[in-house]
Amino acid sequence: MSDYDILVRGGTVIDGTMIPRFRADIGIKDGKVAKIGTGRHATADRVIDAGDNIVAPGYIDIHTHYDAQILWDPYCTISGWHGVTSVVLGNCGFGFAPIPPHLRDRAMMSMTRNEAISFETMKEGMQWDKYGWETMPQWMEHLKRMPLGVNATTLVPLNPLYAYVMGGIDEAKERRPTAKEKQEMIRLMYEALDHGACGFSYQRCGVPSVQPDWDGSPMITDMLPDAEIIEFGKALGEYGRGFIEMFDGAPSDHDTVEEFMTTLARASNRPIVRNILLANDEYPKNHRAFLDWLNESHEEGLQVFGMGFTVRSPTVLTFEDWSLWDGFPGWNKVMNGPKGQRAELMSDESMRVQLRREMDTGRVGGLGTSGKPADLIINDTGGFGELDKYLNRAVSDIAGTEDKHIVDVILDTVLASDFKVEFRGNAYDTSVETTMEVLNNPYVVPGISDGGAHTHFSVQGAYPTDLLEWLVREEGVLSAEKAHYGLSRLPAHMCGLGDRGIIREGAPADLVVYNPETIRRTPSWDTLDKARDLPADEWRLVQRAEGLNYTMVNGQVTFEGLECTGATPGELMMLGDH
Repeated sequence: MSDYDILVRGGTVIDGTMIPRFRADIGIKDGKVAKIGTGRHATADRVIDAGDNIVAPGYIDIHTHYDAQILWDPYCTISGWHGVTSVVLGNCGFGFAPIPPHLRDRAMMSMTRNEAISFETMKEGMQWDKYGWETMPQWMEHLKRMPLGVNATTLVPLNPLYAYVMGGIDEAKERRPTAKEKQEMIRLMYEALDHGACGFSYQRCGVPSVQPDWDGSPMITDMLPDAEIIEFGKALGEYGRGFIEMFDGAPSDHDTVEEFMTTLARASNRPIVRNILLANDEYPKNHRAFLDWLNESHEEGLQVFGMGFTVRSPTVLTFEDWSLWDGFPGWNKVMNGPKGQRAELMSDESMRVQLRREMDTGRVGGLGTSGKPADLIINDTGGFGELDKYLNRAVSDIAGTEDKHIVDVILDTVLASDFKVEFRGNAYDTSVETTMEVLNNPYVVPGISDGGAHTHFSVQGAYPTDLLEWLVREEGVLSAEKAHYGLSRLPAHMCGLGDRGIIREGAPADLVVYNPETIRRTPSWDTLDKARDLPADEWRLVQRAEGLNYTMVNGQVTFEGLECTGATPGELMMLGDH
């Protein structure tokens, strides 16, 4: 009988803790790391020659929207293609439980705008009517029974929780909950935590919302007062386990988000993770102020963290489904509703006056534009030959040549192409130096994959590969030890995932084995492929990882290079002792 199931021989171990790398064999038995540094005569059912490779903990993707996709894609790709072995679902207050049967279609519709997921894809792929879960415990039990290629856990999303208790989505937008209703929501949150949920999440973008409901109206949580969020925080603190994930820019009774987070952290005494921390060359005072606040908060003992947007990625967008300019009143109107109505508004001069004024604030932006819509390039004219003269030209260049405002260039080409003209931007447009200002802070994790969402726009789920390719190898400004700490151990700590994210004897054997000299995104970071591999014959943008030779989940190989083995050893991570 062999000593081990798998023996990873000869690799350089970076264990996730930031201690210096070391060469060692790793013996894996029954899904766990059984021995680090095996004897030379050790035997195994399978030996993996790590050679000149790095052996590191599998990556932990804490900001995903795979709540639908995990039901038809057990590896949660894009993330699973890039060495992610554990994912957190239920972010930003969005999810599919608790939901009563009559609100299933409405719940799926709510994801079509704010996370840009096709209703037809969800309807076909989720098979909700067949499986019929309603409550959080039922949803988690369904995940537990499913074959999974990654480990998963979930937050309790506040949007469906409010709707479930208050009688519906629209009802929850129209009034504040009663004391009895709030008590019931906390009871349901506790019930989910009893079954292993890892905390709660919410989005609060104000009105209008940059990530609205399907009709352009704000989501339920966009309008939450500070006091209600703090009640949930206090309740989580009393429970004694779990973290809070927030996408918040609109506190009601505090001057800044940082002030509100301080109050929430003191009230809850639980970790709080804020999405999104974007390093900005032009306005560095914003991210520097947040980093200073992180440092001061930890001196007080508050557990607050930032999710850094660090992945290089182009974004390709058309106005058929582009959704991230919805945070301004004028743009919210012209980007939502039937196409004919939108075209009429876009043609109206009084509306264009408002749109130009909003654009001139310099704050209209979002994924793919980095606050610089003028830099968008016309990537494809949708077959409308009269627009071919604009191919590969920036909106600002066309505006200068034709003496137009950039808003008029954008809208004129959109209308002339029946909304099919394709623009190309840069999702992340900042320098290495500014990016490292963020990553050098010990309370920031790299990434934000948004996995499962915005699949027509960008590929952020490649962030682990990009970090190792760009900042570790090409630029040499980030050590591999620090990179793997940020990719694995720190997010595991923030989310309370126990021994995940670390190579330690007795810990789950979630591992990646990669060549540090060849690890890269394919196609290259600034190129995206399209794959028509979603339910309902829907397409998405994709990138894979070259040089990532093995991915292991709970001691089983799920990917060998670019090939999936078909193994589904993933688990629903049941947190806590409840």
